[in-house]
Amino acid sequence: MAPSPNPAPLVTWLEHTGSTQDHVLAAAAEQPDRWPHLSAAATLDQRTGHGRRGRGWTTPPGTALAVSVVLRPDLDLEHYTWVTLVAAAAASGELQARGVPAQVKWPNDVLAEDGRKLCGILASVLPDRSGLVLGLGLNLDFGAGGPPVETATSVAEWVPAGTLPAAPELLNAVLTALSASLEAFGRAVRERPGEVDGKHPAAADVVRQVATLGTKVTLHLPDGSTLAGTARALGSGGTLLVEPVDRGKMDTAVPGATRRGELLEVSAADVVHLRR
Repeated sequence: MAPSPNPAPLVTWLEHTGSTQDHVLAAAAEQPDRWPHLSAAATLDQRTGHGRRGRGWTTPPGTALAVSVVLRPDLDLEHYTWVTLVAAAAASGELQARGVPAQVKWPNDVLAEDGRKLCGILASVLPDRSGLVLGLGLNLDFGAGGPPVETATSVAEWVPAGTLPAAPELLNAVLTALSASLEAFGRAVRERPGEVDGKHPAAADVVRQVATLGTKVTLHLPDGSTLAGTARALGSGGTLLVEPVDRGKMDTAVPGATRRGELLEVSAADVVHLRR
């Protein structure tokens, strides 16, 4: 049964946990009836978090919000690959509404305008394919000690002193925006069935937020090689269409990539890192 439009988020706050993603994946698989659409576990003290390709996500306690939310959208499984980008666009929009110059970096990050990372997102399909669990790590305030790495930033750096929203308030806003965005995405897909790429009306809000498009990028590939080019568009399922600098590499540059005219189509699974 499809979820009702825009239900209220159901958040369980944990004093601490290893990984909210592992916690919710296990709990939702064991007792799916207790984890409906938009139910979540959140903490300000995640100790063994992880991101895409198993990379660690570690922040000092109290400095970042970690949440994993069960999503059971009214979408066919083939469209689940869009959910991470829809979530990133929703989170970016909520931060912009609070004065943070946020933007989406393909495939799953929210950055500040200076390129430093505000938020990382990870999606995992539930074992029974009844939905997915979306993990989100949002840097709130690193305090006087500053960020743990130079490539990170926090919401507090971009809003006036004393105006940082409380974690529950910000989380509720992001999850509510995500729910509305997924509902709108699904509605647009049903109104115009078929392939969903960056030109499809369902993807319009995502395309507006993805700052990667139109920029020169370097793709770091699983075999250790790189591919330089310009990010031109989003393809079917939220893939990235890249115009390589070296056209001679069109057919051999990325294992698993698909040639689309003068562009190469790469999925998140094809790429270890994307650098602007």
